[in-house]
Amino acid sequence: MPGLVRSEFPVPMGEAVPDRSDPAPEVSVVLPTLDERSTIRDCLDSLLAQDYPYIREILVVDGGSTDGTRQIVASAAPRVRLVDNPRVTAAAAMNVGLSEATCDLIVRADAHTLYAEDYISRSVDALAASGADWVGGRMRPVGGTAFGRAVAAATSSPFGVGPGRFHYSDTARDTDTVYLGTFDRSIVEEVGGYDEGRIQWAAEDQELNFRLRRSGRRIRLDPEVRSWYFPRQTPRALWSQYFNYGVCKASTLAKHRTLPYWRPLAPASMVAATGVWVFCSIRRRNLLVAMVPGIAYVAGAGAVALRLGRNPGVAPHRAVGALAICHWAYGLGFWYGVGRAAAGLPFDTAPRRGR
Repeated sequence: MPGLVRSEFPVPMGEAVPDRSDPAPEVSVVLPTLDERSTIRDCLDSLLAQDYPYIREILVVDGGSTDGTRQIVASAAPRVRLVDNPRVTAAAAMNVGLSEATCDLIVRADAHTLYAEDYISRSVDALAASGADWVGGRMRPVGGTAFGRAVAAATSSPFGVGPGRFHYSDTARDTDTVYLGTFDRSIVEEVGGYDEGRIQWAAEDQELNFRLRRSGRRIRLDPEVRSWYFPRQTPRALWSQYFNYGVCKASTLAKHRTLPYWRPLAPASMVAATGVWVFCSIRRRNLLVAMVPGIAYVAGAGAVALRLGRNPGVAPHRAVGALAICHWAYGLGFWYGVGRAAAGLPFDTAPRRGR
């Protein structure tokens, strides 16, 4: 996102690292990239500014960027190392990064994110204090445009994204998945690494967390592990993202014959019920009745949008649009993915350029 600089965001400075009686472990940061020129410099700046003194390396695992990302990374600090990812995807990047890392403790990073100065130190402390196997924080979106601010509000609300606690919880707790995460490399290796071949691209983190939980591992959400994520800034980009999220859940369902959690069924059920209602109403030539679900949805979403509009810079009409896109794109994407699985068609393991 052009024009964004790290100083525009509330990245805390100067907080002390908690005392440790034992030597703190060294960590390797693994950062997948693909055409991230607009955010990679600020992202790296926030990682290089960490107050944790035991970061051995930041591995930027690049899938063949052509927009200048690689040149920016190459000019960064010596402990930032550019690693090639010939298999392109984020799942492949994480597998490559795990094999290249020189430390056992891994911090999984994202190029669309800025990190609080104490992000890694709090992650390491939370991992040790909780006894969990994987620790991550909340997904805190920060919009850079008028529509982006509406997206940030919608995706930080249970009304927008359902009961997924990693979007809004202020309480540390075990949960089903988190945003990014810090973990020991061995636990990922034990369950076979990130899946590069059987699930839709962008499903890799939640699907891995699902396998970890099935193997008895604990996933811990700690809201004190703070970062700020740049959500999609246009309706078209948001639609593509959430449609793909729906396909992701269908691909996980196809692989495991169950869902990691049942939240995807809410938008999927809404889409299915609306489709049946409209089809039956049109067959009876009752167009007014066919419009009832749409009217009811707009009324409900409008009420939620008025609440979201209390956030600074969030226009209610844009919030309605963001909510509608998240719900309908997700639901349609889920059924599209179910159809692909039923037809025996493979899922897209790599994104198209520009998506």
